[in-house]
Amino acid sequence: MQKEQNNKILIKRILLITNYSILFLIVSCRFMTLRYNIWTDPEQSPPLPFSALMDGANFGPKSEGRWNRDVTALVLHTTKGLPTQKFLQEAWNSKWNVHLVIDSKGEIYGEEFPASVLYPTSPGIDAVAIHIVLEGDTKSILNNTKQLTRTKMLLSSLCQKLKIPFNNYDVSSKLGIFTHLQVKKRFGGFIDINDLGESQILELLLKELGGKYFSENEWKNRFEKDWVLRKENISAIKKAFQPDRGRGITPTPKVEIKSIEQTKDNLAIESKRIQYAFKGTISPTCLVLHYTAIPTYEKSISVLEARALNATFLVDKDGKAYQILDSLYELPSTAYGTNEKCVQMEIVGKDTEDLISNEVQIAKVLELTKELSIKFNFPLSNQRIESFHGVYSHTQAKKKFGGSIYLTGKDFDPGEAYMELILTKAGGTYFPEKDWYDRQGNNWVILDRKFQP
Repeated sequence: MQKEQNNKILIKRILLITNYSILFLIVSCRFMTLRYNIWTDPEQSPPLPFSALMDGANFGPKSEGRWNRDVTALVLHTTKGLPTQKFLQEAWNSKWNVHLVIDSKGEIYGEEFPASVLYPTSPGIDAVAIHIVLEGDTKSILNNTKQLTRTKMLLSSLCQKLKIPFNNYDVSSKLGIFTHLQVKKRFGGFIDINDLGESQILELLLKELGGKYFSENEWKNRFEKDWVLRKENISAIKKAFQPDRGRGITPTPKVEIKSIEQTKDNLAIESKRIQYAFKGTISPTCLVLHYTAIPTYEKSISVLEARALNATFLVDKDGKAYQILDSLYELPSTAYGTNEKCVQMEIVGKDTEDLISNEVQIAKVLELTKELSIKFNFPLSNQRIESFHGVYSHTQAKKKFGGSIYLTGKDFDPGEAYMELILTKAGGTYFPEKDWYDRQGNNWVILDRKFQP
């Protein structure tokens, strides 16, 4: 009898717990899907669905639900001069989507409840952003009073409802109204970094909304190193730079690599060293190749010091290679994202063609690359930069990790033709960009897509 009573009590408890769990889920889902109605102004009618524009079309990636309260940012885009239909089709074909489009007639299309919907548009901010697109280019939009008025009304409604400030000051906090360009510079996830003039549109809108527009140099922490596309303040860098190692500061180090120029006592060549600030040590597992984009060794050293940068090695045009840090195991400051794992080799030359035409320099780069591969046991392959186990170009590092003042989807440093030449002649395997591991994925600063909103 006691056993039966215990079983009944247990069943009641289970039912009670189950009922509370169901109630919790219902309430949670209710709060998650609670939809803010931003179309309360009599002059602000709800948007038309994209199906009104794109009959029978594939409407792009499916949305994900999100908490309305998570939305803290509005991101402005333009259609880059494309008609709305063409813009949307290109975006959807490239697996992107946007929340709202305001066409040249001032008509709004898209999501009626944009705060409840997450779309892939700009990795790094999508989780908290509503993406708003204006049809046209900067010139046509700035001259379109009706379109601007409708945009201003929309921004006002969204900001008041979602408690978003009328400014573009702090994109790192993801709190405010920003251009897509500002977002790309901070978080990456782009196919190009061209300035389409979106800032002029945002400046006008913020002024009319009674907010405050901040120019790029006024953005919060714009000169800090956590930006994907960095911006340097050379005068501030020079003031802060206090070298504590290198030429004329620390004793001339011994050289461990045979292919490096050295005295009869196996010491580095003192006059060729760089002055730098020590930042730590590493256990190298890879190599990154660069070109200096400067025609002489001395000027290359001077520019590196002026920017508080350095590399492990510098290969001159005459085919002589120098170790410019005190140790192979010191943390270099050259290629963001790889410095903690890779030794860095700078090659003197103004461009890729300059490097490819210099046979004596090529021979030295080959010799040094193969010796480092043996010493640190990494393959002569550039397939997987995220493994930090191989030989990579600075271009590949920039496309993967960013952290540079110059970022572009183009091939530039030291040039993939040069990388192919070096890896092939060294007996390794060269992988073209399309064959880099996961190159079509979103875990790259510079994406490999044909189009982006």
